[in-house]
Amino acid sequence: MLVPPVRGHGLFLPPRFQPVLLAASAVVVTIVAWAAFGASTISNDSSYATIPLVNAAEFRSVAYFEPAPGNDLLRIRHLNESAPGRLLNSFPSTFDLHARGAASPLGDAIAVLSVSPSESPYASLSLVELPAGSLRHLDAPLDYLSPIVWSPDGARLVARRSSLPDEAGRVAVTIVEVTFATGETRDLAQFENAFDAAPLGYSLDADRLFVVVLDQSGSTLWALRDGRPQRLASLALGRTRDWSLSPDGSRLAYIEQVGAGERVYAGRTVTIATGAISASEAGGNQFGTAWLPGSQVPMFGGPGGSLQLSGASGGAAFVVPLRWAPDGSTLAGTVYPNASERAATTAPSLQLLTTNSRTELSPESGASFVGWVRDFNQR
Repeated sequence: MLVPPVRGHGLFLPPRFQPVLLAASAVVVTIVAWAAFGASTISNDSSYATIPLVNAAEFRSVAYFEPAPGNDLLRIRHLNESAPGRLLNSFPSTFDLHARGAASPLGDAIAVLSVSPSESPYASLSLVELPAGSLRHLDAPLDYLSPIVWSPDGARLVARRSSLPDEAGRVAVTIVEVTFATGETRDLAQFENAFDAAPLGYSLDADRLFVVVLDQSGSTLWALRDGRPQRLASLALGRTRDWSLSPDGSRLAYIEQVGAGERVYAGRTVTIATGAISASEAGGNQFGTAWLPGSQVPMFGGPGGSLQLSGASGGAAFVVPLRWAPDGSTLAGTVYPNASERAATTAPSLQLLTTNSRTELSPESGASFVGWVRDFNQR
């Protein structure tokens, strides 16, 4: 059952973001991705690969997983519909390792990582085509917790595969690219002696793939071009997390673990072309990063983030952003309860948030967001 919107208890945006939100919400015409986001070139190329037209107004449906005994149910729900949404397919879950997924930027496909006992220690990759939900299983063993990133045209996707860790916890990480149409895979590069290496996304022309590497030297940003790694910038001397590439590929937002004390996690943004890093103006711990369409400034979640729930005060509930809808009208995020509710073991809630409403995406505990997809039945 749909949880009714809570008027006056939605999402509070700082004044500098409000004009951007109004402009983004008014987008109802077909737009080209590079033009919509005011792209900044970050390579020497003067031309871009052809990117399919994207109508932001069509992305009014959400794909998500609901846990069920022994399985995870992949559903799609339109914003105007009640939960649960339409069932597309199901995937096995093993030892509480639930299926994870990411929707194509064109909103017409979903990549899924799932684990079954016969496939341990790796997860298997499946491709789901929309709107029918037809399924293809690929012979591509990958890390269960690997990020899944798509090229801007939806023709390729990337994940990672790691070796078993050594006594110091270091692994060799292979970056794997998959061609969507054929299911063919190829290894792009390998990072040795790393604690982690995560693909972040492609440049707007899909010519470079950005990867963040965590090792003994700290956190560094790399680019892969024609299989050749290039070190771009140092992000921090320690660990970073919650990386989010801007829509035009010119900036990277992330959270730095700054140490112990009252503030442990702080938002940062690096300009890829120059390596210059700027810190979030807000204080307090920050978790999660998201880019409002049309903005060159990221939003950070958490108790000290720039995204706040309306009426929230010290110790109150806070939101960790996942992803904005392409038209900028709605944010998918995880709302964490306040301290007193946490003491009562209240679970976090996956919600759809606007400036004046909050709607629970699924009543099932453990539901997970997959992505925004097109409204094939709403055309």
